[in-house]
Amino acid sequence: MTSKIAKLLNKIIKGGIPIMLKCQRTDCLHNDKEGKCFAKKIAIDGRTAQTTSGTSCSSYIPAHDFQNSEFADDFMDIDEVPSGVQNIDCAAKNCRFNDNRACIAADVKINSEDASCETFQK
Repeated sequence: MTSKIAKLLNKIIKGGIPIMLKCQRTDCLHNDKEGKCFAKKIAIDGRTAQTTSGTSCSSYIPAHDFQNSEFADDFMDIDEVPSGVQNIDCAAKNCRFNDNRACIAADVKINSEDASCETFQK
């Protein structure tokens, strides 16, 4: 574990940093329509991204695709705690919050229009 992640985890354990994921993409299967994400794992693409628009949440699944599907529960942990930053696997290597694919931002916001990561900073 890198020192950045270790320091962040110590702060989380001590209650010093709120770990939040605010997803504005309410038409996603994982979204509870209040901005909480219940995906088991969140993947952010954008290996060569230079700006927010170069990123995307590849865990996004249009809810209408699974409305009547018996498999919808395979993609969610609705009975569990909502996903947070600690559940993000980030490929945006140019983002200052990316530490060996782990997101170390205190909170992350996913855009409602294109499911991009609004927290991305170079």
